[in-house]
Amino acid sequence: MHGKSSHSYNSIVMHFSFSREVLFFFAYLHLFCIFYHFSLFFACCFKNNVYICNIFVYKSECSRYEVRGSLFIYSQKNLNNMQKRLQLLLALLAFVVTSAMAQITTSGISGKISSNGETVIGATVTATHQPSGTVYRAVTNVDGRYTIQGMRPGGPYKVSISYIGYKDKVFNNVSLNLGESQNLSCSLQEDAKQLQEVVVSGKAGLNGTKTGAAMSINAQQIADMPSISHSIADVARLNPQLTTNGQSGSMSFAGMNNRYNSFQIDGVMNNDVFGLTANGSNGGQAGSQPVSMETIDQIQVNIAPFDVRQGGFTGGAINAVTKSGTNEFHGSGYFYGNNQDLVGRHYKNMDGTYAQPYDDEKETLFGFTLGGPIIKNKLFFFANYENSEKSYPTQYTIDSPDVKFNPDLAKDLMSKIYDLANRQGYDYATSWADKDKSVKSQKAGLKLDWNINEFNKFSVRWSYVDAKQTLGLGGIATLNTTDHLYDFTSKTHSFSAELQSRISPNLSNEARVSYVRVRDERTSGQPAPSITIYKVGNGTVNIGNEYSSMANGLNQDIYTLEDNFTWFKGNHTLTFGTHNELYKFSNLFLQNLYGCYYFDTPDDFLNYYNGCGADGLGGDGKYIKNFYFTQANVEVTGNPRWAPEFSAAQLGFYVQDKWDVTDSFQLTYGLRMDMPLFFDTPAENATFNKWAAAKGYGFKTNQKLSSTPMWSPRVGFRWDIEKNRKYILRGGIGVFTGRIPFVWLSNNFTNTGVQTSSYSASKNSAVQLLLDPNKQIQNANNLKATGSQLINVFDKDFKFTQTMRVNLGFDFNLLGIEWTAEGIFSKSLNDVYYKNLAYEESGKTLSQTSYMNWDNRPLYTKVADAKSFNNIYAMYNTSKGYSYSLSLSAAKHFAFGLDLNASYTFTHSESVSSMTSSVAQSNWRNTHTYRFSNNPELANSGYNVPHTVKASAFYHFNWGTNKLFTTTVGLIYQGQSGSPYSLVYSGDINGDNGTSNDLIFIPTDAQVDQMQFLGTDAYTAEQQRANLKQWLATTRYVKDHRGEYFERYGDNLPFESHFDFHFGQKFGIRTGKYVHALELTLDIMNVANLLNKDWGRTFSSGYNSEFVSPITYKGDGVFQFANPSDMPLKYPSSYYSRWRGQVGLKYTF
Repeated sequence: MHGKSSHSYNSIVMHFSFSREVLFFFAYLHLFCIFYHFSLFFACCFKNNVYICNIFVYKSECSRYEVRGSLFIYSQKNLNNMQKRLQLLLALLAFVVTSAMAQITTSGISGKISSNGETVIGATVTATHQPSGTVYRAVTNVDGRYTIQGMRPGGPYKVSISYIGYKDKVFNNVSLNLGESQNLSCSLQEDAKQLQEVVVSGKAGLNGTKTGAAMSINAQQIADMPSISHSIADVARLNPQLTTNGQSGSMSFAGMNNRYNSFQIDGVMNNDVFGLTANGSNGGQAGSQPVSMETIDQIQVNIAPFDVRQGGFTGGAINAVTKSGTNEFHGSGYFYGNNQDLVGRHYKNMDGTYAQPYDDEKETLFGFTLGGPIIKNKLFFFANYENSEKSYPTQYTIDSPDVKFNPDLAKDLMSKIYDLANRQGYDYATSWADKDKSVKSQKAGLKLDWNINEFNKFSVRWSYVDAKQTLGLGGIATLNTTDHLYDFTSKTHSFSAELQSRISPNLSNEARVSYVRVRDERTSGQPAPSITIYKVGNGTVNIGNEYSSMANGLNQDIYTLEDNFTWFKGNHTLTFGTHNELYKFSNLFLQNLYGCYYFDTPDDFLNYYNGCGADGLGGDGKYIKNFYFTQANVEVTGNPRWAPEFSAAQLGFYVQDKWDVTDSFQLTYGLRMDMPLFFDTPAENATFNKWAAAKGYGFKTNQKLSSTPMWSPRVGFRWDIEKNRKYILRGGIGVFTGRIPFVWLSNNFTNTGVQTSSYSASKNSAVQLLLDPNKQIQNANNLKATGSQLINVFDKDFKFTQTMRVNLGFDFNLLGIEWTAEGIFSKSLNDVYYKNLAYEESGKTLSQTSYMNWDNRPLYTKVADAKSFNNIYAMYNTSKGYSYSLSLSAAKHFAFGLDLNASYTFTHSESVSSMTSSVAQSNWRNTHTYRFSNNPELANSGYNVPHTVKASAFYHFNWGTNKLFTTTVGLIYQGQSGSPYSLVYSGDINGDNGTSNDLIFIPTDAQVDQMQFLGTDAYTAEQQRANLKQWLATTRYVKDHRGEYFERYGDNLPFESHFDFHFGQKFGIRTGKYVHALELTLDIMNVANLLNKDWGRTFSSGYNSEFVSPITYKGDGVFQFANPSDMPLKYPSSYYSRWRGQVGLKYTF
């Protein structure tokens, strides 16, 4: 019967030992439903004869399904009363609650059932996950609509729609994308005599599930992707709006900061919330991925999701779900490896010569997965283990033939360092680094999935990553000693539990708890001060410990409680959720603990050395470009390796309505509020607080961030223009609230000026080069008058980052090709930058105080009454900054197994500060400017990569007996603008105490003639003048901008093109119900270099942007250009400029 329901709810049966009031209390106080659901679950586990929770029962003429039980039975009247109260409560919640981040781990289906143009009420929709036998059910409502949420991503599913007197409609081979709800609508055919089912198979039309810019990647696509690193970045790189760094694995979405991304696995936070890793995930500093890619079932990439459940980012979000067990045992054993024979022997250097081949290189990765049933249709497991190890030699050592540094000069300098140490009575011994680079990791995991019944699904997962990496090996222009190397170790445990509940045909719930434990440590060799000497030949020499590795360790504990409640009412799907995160940090970070010394040139070092007496002291400290030293004040901390500890949280709720306005138009609108909480306060510095109050700054060291609600409304739409999924217009506008890396807040706990003393000096005669790491206090005693307090504070109104994002996309089918045109605009509402309040404008310019009348940059001076503070770095918000991204992509899928994809993206991104570092001083210094250091101008960001071209071709061919042999061939092309870079002076030309933060003025030849140069042993003053002229006349960008300032990130390194290749051959044999397969694979990265050694060169490093210092400012109007006239902006990467291959062998069943 159409338009009238023959379906009635008889009862809702609840099996638990709580009272009726407890049920209503749960409904009214949704914040506590997490605890409710898990207590309910355990009651079900341990009570005899009790095994079904929250079960709804319905009867209808077309389908009879009844579950009977005891304890409490709620009538339709009670249900209506509860729903009315829910409506009132949830309306109130929209105004009084706050929200934080939520993660997506499931999929769903929804649709509308009709017949002869009328809605069908009471039709039964049954979705069966065929591999596991997991069953999901729903009933169409008075509008003929249904929805099922909380379903396993992937498939295949069999979805059947049944109604008495009509042919069943069956959708076979339905595959669900993570985080999306697929529309399965249909019209039933009335035939009382012939009741056989109508089967529908295959996909019809474009993807009609997404609203904003998003991309889904399944397990087959992951397996086909050429990769040696087996990283998330490699898998996701075909996303048009994504720019990846092939060396570090960092990902920037639509020109946004990679530190503002979110990354979850099975709903568990796996991005580095503290903010130290380049790739943005836990274990990244140890060179490890947070998860084995063999365990990933699906990945969802989101840039502008207008679903309020997804949040916690202002960049991009990556959600991944891992594989689960099924009713059949399945698993894999795999091995991947390479050595020096699978690494290119040569690539072309900048001078036209060719790099030397590697002597030795080895990389192996092996592991296994195993999944299956513990109880068929009921309880499943999935386990994995993976071990990886990579080592390759330091390609450039003291004896290498093609290095840019001067080996003989480096040896002479080292001998004089030894001599000074002996004269000072300190036994210092080291050697030149020639150790192999080493990266090792182990990964393990276990996942259990329990179908408690048709309406309650429970899963629990544990994973472990143990990784270690050796860093600091140097390069073609950098020579390091063995005690400059450092090991980074990282161990991560992750635990999560999730309960999916179907309370009634219209109510469902998802509850999740998780815990992540991260332990990171960074260690150097024997304690030694850090000594850096520039211009050793055309390279740099580093002697002693790396300055950030002298005392460095981090403990993180992250707890999450989350719940999402969904109410399906008419053509509305209402979502109410809560997500709560608790963070605990302990951060040991004492930079320059053993002292840090910089010399501009070998001549400066030799001049200092020649002035030393028999005791190794007495040299003139004016030759030491910079000196830094930090120590813990033991009388305050009680520990010379003091590590501050602090805790924080993020709590709240969100509410959303997904409204199917018509069968072809869907509107999604929702509201979030984010509210951070901070439980600890940095120490009080009374002296600084008094000074800041007198200056009217309104902040102090012992203040917490305010817990101000941050509203994030969003609205999105999707319009299927012709109702056939051929032309889909979609988009929306919304506010996205993220957290900032907690390391930026940790700096405020470390640097109050109370627990530590920090000293810095530039060309100060009182500084001596002390080789004993434990005697640096002697320099500190000589510098107390210059200030020993390094202060980090934040503005009293400082807030977490927020961005308004507008997205408009058009998906259309033209000429048999699926096209997507996408536009994304992001406007900063709250971004971050630093000021150094210890320095202020002097009121004069460089042109007024020197012969350089062409350079009008303002000059700075130390604030008169801030002498006890060497630097004061204050963190502020700014609303300046924006980015936009325009892309066009095309996809063509052929029936014979060929898949083609291509895209072009134009991106432009501007910011006040790119915030590329974890340290306040570096973030301030890296905001290069020729204007005002404490009020930096809006300029290109460090993530501005204008042009990106991507293309892929994959061919799958099934052949042999029963088509069990599969050949796969894939080729990927990535072409993009090089990394953005700035040209800065080495030195401090404007007096703001910032080293290498001043953008250069690009002089004309006439201005170069007026510049004063200081000669070196390698280049006389006149040779430097001539070389600088030639360099300016021939170097990209600067040759066309003579007489101008170099703008921050005003140019990008050369456009780079790379091809990656994948080949796989699978041989399958069927034995009974199992198919055993053996697959051989070959991946070649940068395959163009294999075809021609002149191709494939890459200039990128592990950083998203580059700083180049061609000119040194020595002070008093004197410069040095101690470089050849053909000095390159950047030397190519030795390893990544070569082709790199990997062979694999994988057994599956």
